[in-house]
Parts: sequence; structure tokens; C-alpha cells
Amino acid sequence: MSQIEGYTDFDHFLPQRNTLFVRGLVLTVSGGLLTLFSLLIPDVRIMFQDSSWLPMVAIVILASGAFSSLDALFWRRTKEFYTNLQIAVLDSIVGIVLLTELSKSADKLIMLAAAYLMIKGLFRVFAGYAVHFSHFNVATFGGMLSVFLGILLWQEWPLSSMWFICFCLSVDIFTRGWALTRFGVWLKLQYKLKNQAP
Repeated sequence: MSQIEGYTDFDHFLPQRNTLFVRGLVLTVSGGLLTLFSLLIPDVRIMFQDSSWLPMVAIVILASGAFSSLDALFWRRTKEFYTNLQIAVLDSIVGIVLLTELSKSADKLIMLAAAYLMIKGLFRVFAGYAVHFSHFNVATFGGMLSVFLGILLWQEWPLSSMWFICFCLSVDIFTRGWALTRFGVWLKLQYKLKNQAP
């Protein structure tokens, strides 16, 4: 009973279990690669700008916002509508601003990145505890890590360079993807258990 306990609260997510799993994997892989690239090749030039991996990070954040917009549209008659809408607006605006301001220095973008990480991180921490889904500790840990990285950026410690901004945002993408992947795996298990029930 403990394995399927409370699954009915998430019953409406079951049709999207594969989509959520794949989206989580894409975010995990892209976030992981961007994190590694930010560390190993910090001075790369993309789109004729010395902005490290920021264009790629911005595209991933913008794509995440676009998918959250589709979620908001798909779930417009449920309680998840406003949550998805808020995530969509935040990700889309931050992704667009980062993508259009690539020529700016790190000093101009660091506060935007810090605020974004702290807002997203706090949201994930509180959402994890409020909803209390299986493996919520993964989302909570990722949220706390994002808040910590946001505070580091805000205080410009240890660095205020473009590659460090990319690194922090990439870690956030990775942890969001990992939490979504774990949620997708859990939904697949719930679907299997539900179909096996007499």
C-alpha cells in the first residue's frame, strides 16, 4: 500500500508520464553538459560574443519556458494552471533577456541570474514540501542548491565572471531536470501499479 499511497493526488499526471520523463532527461543532459563545458571551456565564443556558454544556457531556459507555457495551456482547467503559467513567464522572460543581452558584461547580468536562481530555488523548496510527492527531497535539494548559487552570484563570490554565471544557471537546469526525471520514473511506476491492481 505504501508504494501506491497518495498516487491519486497525481493521477492527472499519469498520461504525461513519458513526456515528463523525456523532458527531465533532456534538461538533465543539457544542464550536465553545459555545467561541464562552463568549467572546462569557460572562454568560448558563441554567436560572435564573449559570453561563454550563456547563449546555449539562455536557449535551454527559454525552451523550458515554452514547454511550461504548453503545460499551462494543457492544464488550463486544473489547479496546476497558475503554477505552470508563473514558471512559463519567469523562464521565458529570463531566457529572452539573457539571449538578447549577450553583449552586456557579467556585471550587468549577474543580478538577474542571482534573482532568477533564488526565486526558482525557493519555489522548488516550498513546492516540494507542500506537494510532498515521491522523491520530493531531490527537488528540495536542487532548490536549496539553486538558492545557494543565487546568493553566491548576488555576493559576487568567488567570481563575477560570465562563465560562473553560466555554471550556476547550468547547475540549476541539471537539478531541475534530475527532479523531473525522478518524478517521471515515479509516475511510470504508479501507472504500472495502477494497471496491475484488481
